[in-house]
Amino acid sequence: MTKVNDPENELTGAAEGGTKFDLVWVLGCVLITAVATLLRFLWLGMKPFHHDEGVNAYFLTNLFRDGIYKYDPANYHGPTLYYIAIAFAKVFGLETLPLRWSVAIWGVLTVVLAFYLRRYIGRIGSLAAALFLALSPGMVYISRYFIHEIFFIFLSLALVLSIVLFIEREKAGLLAIAWTVLLLMVCFLPSTLSLASYLTDDSFNALWAVRAGFFIAEAVLVFFVIRMLLVWNDGRPIYFLLASACVALLFATKETAFITLGTMLIACVCVRIWRKVYRNRGAESAEDEISDEFLNWQSFRNALGTGTDRLLILIAAAAVFIYISVLFFSSFFTYPQGVKGAIEAYTIWTKTGSKDHTQNGYLAYLKWAWETEAPILILSALGSIIAFAKARHRFAMFAALWAFGLFLAYTIIPYKTPWLALSFLLPMCIIAGYGINELATARDVKAKIAAAVLAVAGTSVLTYQTWDHNFVRPADEDTVYAYAHTNTEFLTMVAEIERYAEKSGVGHNAVIDIVTPDYWPLVWYLKDFPHANFHGRLVDTKDAEIIVAKKNDQDAEVIRRYSANYRFAGQYDLRSGVELMLLVRKDFADPDDTEVYRIRGQ
Repeated sequence: MTKVNDPENELTGAAEGGTKFDLVWVLGCVLITAVATLLRFLWLGMKPFHHDEGVNAYFLTNLFRDGIYKYDPANYHGPTLYYIAIAFAKVFGLETLPLRWSVAIWGVLTVVLAFYLRRYIGRIGSLAAALFLALSPGMVYISRYFIHEIFFIFLSLALVLSIVLFIEREKAGLLAIAWTVLLLMVCFLPSTLSLASYLTDDSFNALWAVRAGFFIAEAVLVFFVIRMLLVWNDGRPIYFLLASACVALLFATKETAFITLGTMLIACVCVRIWRKVYRNRGAESAEDEISDEFLNWQSFRNALGTGTDRLLILIAAAAVFIYISVLFFSSFFTYPQGVKGAIEAYTIWTKTGSKDHTQNGYLAYLKWAWETEAPILILSALGSIIAFAKARHRFAMFAALWAFGLFLAYTIIPYKTPWLALSFLLPMCIIAGYGINELATARDVKAKIAAAVLAVAGTSVLTYQTWDHNFVRPADEDTVYAYAHTNTEFLTMVAEIERYAEKSGVGHNAVIDIVTPDYWPLVWYLKDFPHANFHGRLVDTKDAEIIVAKKNDQDAEVIRRYSANYRFAGQYDLRSGVELMLLVRKDFADPDDTEVYRIRGQ
């Protein structure tokens, strides 16, 4: 049997037996994590919400205020985003920063997970992969977005690691146990808190007393469940159950889960075939720091056990998958129709994938990757060539096929948006790190020099691109990831609405009629105005303090309907090709606000 590291030793760089502490390794991990954290949390409010962020925030607002979320397969993606974000909103408030924090944290944790690849892509390789993930312009940009993508990426890597560790380990690690505890608490606590609210009606003291009782009871239950799992084969099944949970959460996050999982399965089959064809070339080397010979079908079967053990672990994994899927899609057992909607989503997604966002062309991902992620694209291709030329490292070959398999799949699908590229950028960073590792650890001095040059050049380019895309031009549609993004002028309009509302004397009780058909993400920014009415069409009004209309398209009707009672207070870019105009009632308009009839031709 192959001797392996304890899971707790993975991030300390301890060698087999846990006797060696690698200070350089630990410092590298800390530094890369700090960089990833800084890039994902710094100045998170500097750009306005994207259209999609505004829609997601609307669903979250309803869940936060009314306790209601109903999964609708026709509306965007799965429910996990909202149930993660509501915890942040409850603690830090229903504001822009907490919502984006709830996503940014998963971007950092994705980088942390890359450190656990040390055994499979090398010491230098795992640090390089983590650094590429930390600096990738797309990974950083979308980590700063309140959308589903980053949690999906985290789950993809967590799934792969869970399966690999299940095959390799005989004992559950501390972090695996911690994640299991967290998952169990999430699965049971919200429902028990809702039950407490139902049982105690409006009594505040009774409510918190019952909630505390339920929490203690659940904590005791979780303790005994974890204890039971640890006794079962030293806790090894925990990794398999975590993998099952990751699959369920992937489907509960985005419908594209079947593309990712399908690609991973095909990659496993292809690696097995390639190894059979090049069996002699792929012989293990005693000097090789990468040791993944155990990653094979027979080892997986052995990890499952035999007889009753195998049956129990398969039943437990199926139960975990079904329970988590039903839990989230049914909105914690409050909306059973959501489970049916989860199945219907794939019919809708199939139609959407063939007709929406198709204007970018089949080579869009290649073009976008070359423009913003060129070092990762080049180094991942290099790493893939090395992996298949050596035909020795199973995980590296898997990562290469995972990366370019998804790249091919998303290239074929007509639907194209920049954030979908993150699904293949993740494994590209991994195989790029492997490529750097193989060059750096080669005997040839020229290869070592090439590794250093490529690593420094790639890191430099990525650093510049990330800073430019995220902090210099975060809402500039000339950049790839600011796709149909809200213009920063929009925040100026929101500030003006706030100012005029205060000037009117009624503050947040001001009546605001939004008559433009294009208004997202304004719904989020006016969430504290109970009388903000999103008509989406022109309506007759003279009592509203403020009106928001669409410039150019509605000019004629705005002049006819509103000239008598309102003045023009300015026009603002919502996004490319969409301008909004602000009208305020004449009794509190600024002196330099103009008559509405003068907007024609402006």
